[in-house]
Amino acid sequence: MKKSIVSTVAVVAAVVVLIASLAVIKSQNAQSEEDLSVEPESQAMEMTVEWKGKAYKYNSSLVNILFLGVDNSDPIETETVPGEAGQSDCIMLFSLDPETKQGKILQINRNTMMDLDVYDFSGNYQKSVYAQLTLQYAYSIGGKYSCRAVRNKVSELLYGVTIDGYLAMQVDGISEINDAFGGVDVTLTEDWTVIDPSFTEGSTVHLEGDLAESFVRYRDITEFNSIQGRMERQVQYVTALISKMRSFGGEDFYETISPYIGDYILTDMDADEIDALATYEYLTDEVQYLPGEEIINGEYEEYYVDEEELQDLVISIFYTEVEE
Repeated sequence: MKKSIVSTVAVVAAVVVLIASLAVIKSQNAQSEEDLSVEPESQAMEMTVEWKGKAYKYNSSLVNILFLGVDNSDPIETETVPGEAGQSDCIMLFSLDPETKQGKILQINRNTMMDLDVYDFSGNYQKSVYAQLTLQYAYSIGGKYSCRAVRNKVSELLYGVTIDGYLAMQVDGISEINDAFGGVDVTLTEDWTVIDPSFTEGSTVHLEGDLAESFVRYRDITEFNSIQGRMERQVQYVTALISKMRSFGGEDFYETISPYIGDYILTDMDADEIDALATYEYLTDEVQYLPGEEIINGEYEEYYVDEEELQDLVISIFYTEVEE
């Protein structure tokens, strides 16, 4: 009995230490978010944390790229007034290991509830509001400022992990960008004939034109948690598109997407960095989703993160065990 009590106390103590360590990272990282003209310095890179009796150090060799799907009809580089920039309906983090050449994918629910930063017409921080993460893009002034605002919030959500770059795509441009690469093939793991009669479970379909956009955007807003199915399709599509891009290396790849930069694509990466995305093997069978629970609050769905499970997830993806 005493041994059981001691073990329980030890586990609780370990959880407290981890929460305290990661909370420090989150707090320190948040202090740099008000100024979107500079890149925040991650505190996670300097931290070693204790978790379940073992020590872990942040894996600074990883390259983390934020992918955003923005729902707005204006050119994506447009700077506008707060509230008019659109929303980031797709939020995905690619964690790339240059040594193994493998990429892990973390899909982040757009409805995740957290403190967001609201900016004025000049892009200056004004206040914080508790709302869905998808709105952070709208709460800034569009273009690179909105991308940076979402980047900072995702980093904060994940306890200060470094985000090395972002690539945002306006969803209105999906059909054109998709067709520029000759379309993509996806094998359906569920029946989506509600989108198109050809979308039967187990079938491999070739997505071109409006069909590609429908595949990525469709959601039955009358169905609770329909966002989950859309997130799964988004992962399928994005990884299929990246796979198709492997035949477009270096200058050819850049020339293919360059007509869409500014209108449909916005990124802080150069051509070589973008091309490198296609050199990784993406572990599509190991896609992670932000742990938590979706609920209905009035008219809207809200997603609340399970902090303990999230801490476990952050450790497993972004930290390595310290050898004794």
